[in-house]
Amino acid sequence: MNLYGVIAALTFFLMPTGATLLDENLNPVVDLPAGYFLLLTEGDAPSGYAHVAYDDLRGLVELATVRAVDYTPVTKYERTARFKCENDGQPVNLRAAPYRSAKVLKTLEPSASGRVYGTATGDALIKNGDTLWYYVDAGGTRGYCYYAHVIADDPPPNVIEKEEQPASSPVSGEPTAPSKNTAPPTAVIVLIVALCVPVPFIMFYMFKKKKGS
Repeated sequence: MNLYGVIAALTFFLMPTGATLLDENLNPVVDLPAGYFLLLTEGDAPSGYAHVAYDDLRGLVELATVRAVDYTPVTKYERTARFKCENDGQPVNLRAAPYRSAKVLKTLEPSASGRVYGTATGDALIKNGDTLWYYVDAGGTRGYCYYAHVIADDPPPNVIEKEEQPASSPVSGEPTAPSKNTAPPTAVIVLIVALCVPVPFIMFYMFKKKKGS
């Protein structure tokens, strides 16, 4: 299969209102931003779900929350949203789950920053606080930071554009139609010149003969 065939075989799912990426046990991992895409991947999935990829994340998605498209989008995943720690100069815990009791994977320095994939719902770590957490990558470690301890960018709206399809080339061995502007072969030009050159000599000879009669 050529490159175009491989590209055409890919299936992307649009997330019109966002979608939740799930782990193998169908537990929520992260709520992904609306207007971006998931790539269908191989694997047996429970009924109503599909294995997908979101950039370097892998998981499952509920098919009722996404829509398959018949094109390859230019911007598939959101990669620009960033976070930075903002916790009154104190370190920030990066946890394995959005809960107070979850394992601390890494303690981030007050100046640490990284990528934001999306959000998750968990515990409120402060009184009357929100239950919002950010799912982030900090120096190669992915986990959850409580919203009150970081400042995070909102994902920008995706401008949905289709990738241009490469022009199809003729199959090898298949005859191609001749160009309408093709110049005549050199042999034809030589023949025409050869036929035209004797004419003046013939006319001169005929008139000369009549004059001498």
